[in-house]
This record gives sequence, C-alpha cells and structure tokens, in this order.
Amino acid sequence: MSADLTADMNMNANGDVTGDGRWVSDTGGLSGRAGGRLMVHAFIGMFLGFIGGFVWLIQLAEGVLHILPLPSFEIDVPDETELLRNAHTGTIMNAVYVMVMLALSQRLRFSERQARWFFWGSVVMLWGNIIGYSAAVYAPERGLQPVGDWPNLLSYGTFYAAVVGASIATGICLSSAISVAKGRR
Repeated sequence: MSADLTADMNMNANGDVTGDGRWVSDTGGLSGRAGGRLMVHAFIGMFLGFIGGFVWLIQLAEGVLHILPLPSFEIDVPDETELLRNAHTGTIMNAVYVMVMLALSQRLRFSERQARWFFWGSVVMLWGNIIGYSAAVYAPERGLQPVGDWPNLLSYGTFYAAVVGASIATGICLSSAISVAKGRR
C-alpha cells in the first residue's frame, strides 16, 4: 500500500484496518481527510459570503467605501440590493448547512458509498449556490428561468445543480438518521 493510502486508513490497537479509512471513520461519519476537505469547501464558501456582504454594504452606502482613517472612495457596484444580500446570506447559509451536516455525520453511520455521495452532493450544492448567487446579481431573470444572456443561464444551471446536490446530501442524511433512529445501525 502507498503511504498516502495507509495514512487515510484507521488502525485499531492490533494494527488492523477499520472502516474503509478513505471515506468513513470508525464512528461512521466522514473520515478525517474527507471531512477536512469538505470543511475547506465550506470555509471558502463562508469567506466568499463575507466578501458578498462587503459588496452589499458598499451598495447600501451608495457606492462609497470609507474605512477610517483612509480617505473614502467610490466603487461601482450593481444596484441590486436584494440580489447582493442573497449573494451574502445565501452563500453563508449554504456553508453553515454543509458544516452542520458534516458535524452530524458522526452520528449518522454512513456506509462508504453514502459517504462518497454525501461528500460530492454537498460540494455540488455549495459551489452551485455560490456561483448561482454571484451570477444572479448580473442576470435580469435572476437565474430563475433558462432564458436570456449567459449570466442568467450560468445562474440557472448552477442553481439547478445545487438543488440536485442538496437533494442527494440531505436525502442521505435523512435516510441514515431514520436507520439510526430505528436501531438498524
């Protein structure tokens, strides 16, 4: 075995591999490496949501950025208050949702297959919403219909992908929670 793969595996006191190591921990949640990677995606999403909040604040201040003691200067931002707010709050809420599902994954006892699908569903949901909310600011149709120019089509397509990812990740969590509640796992 490669050192990289061995590092991903969980070993018990006898040196036997437990779980599959790459995707699932001994407790049934995401492994440390898979969970860490998902946290990186979530924290990048959180950071981008904060950037969206700064842009929203600049728009609320009528395009003026003034941080004392620096002089104020004007920044041209789209005049879409609601969409800028959505780019801020929507992105942060999706990042928090992924973090909560990840934290609860330790109690859900995923199979290796469920862990893989949960991971990728969460990543698609997170990035679909990040790109969708950002592109919707420049789309007159707000990404709600597959018509119009490229920002709208980009927003629509990524929102659609995000819905699929959210359905997969949430469905796996719900299914696992029901199994745990019934004592099957």
